[in-house]
Amino acid sequence: MLNKALQKEIESGVSSPLYFLWSDESCFLDEALAGIVKTVMASGPADFNYDVFDSSSRPQEIVDAALTLPVMAMRRLVVLKDFHELNASAVQVLTPYLDGPSATTCMVVLSKNAPRAALKFNWKVYSLNIKEWDIPAWLRNYAAGKGVKMSADAVEMLIEFVGHDVGLLISEVEKLALSGSGTVTGKDIISSTSTMRKYTSFDLLDTLIAGQNTRAFRILNTMLSGNAFDAPVILGTLNWHFKQFYTLWRNNGQRPAKMREKTYRTLVKYLPSYKEDDFYRIFRSLHEADLGIKTTGRPGLVLEVLLIRLLQKGVWN
Repeated sequence: MLNKALQKEIESGVSSPLYFLWSDESCFLDEALAGIVKTVMASGPADFNYDVFDSSSRPQEIVDAALTLPVMAMRRLVVLKDFHELNASAVQVLTPYLDGPSATTCMVVLSKNAPRAALKFNWKVYSLNIKEWDIPAWLRNYAAGKGVKMSADAVEMLIEFVGHDVGLLISEVEKLALSGSGTVTGKDIISSTSTMRKYTSFDLLDTLIAGQNTRAFRILNTMLSGNAFDAPVILGTLNWHFKQFYTLWRNNGQRPAKMREKTYRTLVKYLPSYKEDDFYRIFRSLHEADLGIKTTGRPGLVLEVLLIRLLQKGVWN
């Protein structure tokens, strides 16, 4: 688990009546919640003592569940997901309970945002966010938990292929675990059927920024052939790399501390030809492609259209 303090809290029994966990990565929230559920529900049947709500639930129903006495157990567990989506009126209904939570209930509030300063509840707050520079260590530990020992070059290679999108990295580790891989090296990453690429998403980015039309489509077709890359993976990693490029542009060419030298040398030479409007249109196109992949059922075509738009830098309407 990312947050060692929360891990210690779970190991000691999750004794407080109110917790607030937040992270922009839902997988980290899910992992923490699983640990809490296992600990709290160890004392009695979950069917009678465990309720899960979200931002669409009626606030009074949440309060009623939290005030209900546990059945054949020491405590109940009430989980409220997506707290960041609650409107002011819903929070107002919940406020009396949050000000004085029941001692026989453990309420866990999950959010993608940190708690607002105006909310003065006596809850234990834990951040589960992760910094980019911590991702390699986290990735190695996560893989180890799945029975996969990754060498340093394997971690570096996988991040190079996939980027820093945590969800995509988890997906790739799951594939490695299912393949029965024990110890994984950089060469294994390159040669594995799930990550074997003649080209990486960074190669595709390079051709797009350089405006190399023919090569860009050749790389895309190679990446899609044989399902070596799923369309969402390609889009996710493109989005990541363009964010890196934008950060470099915003910093006037100053290299971020964790950017690889090869990546920096490749990107920095293109900075003078890009403007703020170009990045706005790039990210708008990436967002529209994401919607298209999820709704059209033709992800390959969506990516081809995306490439056409990205290769027309400066001439969008």
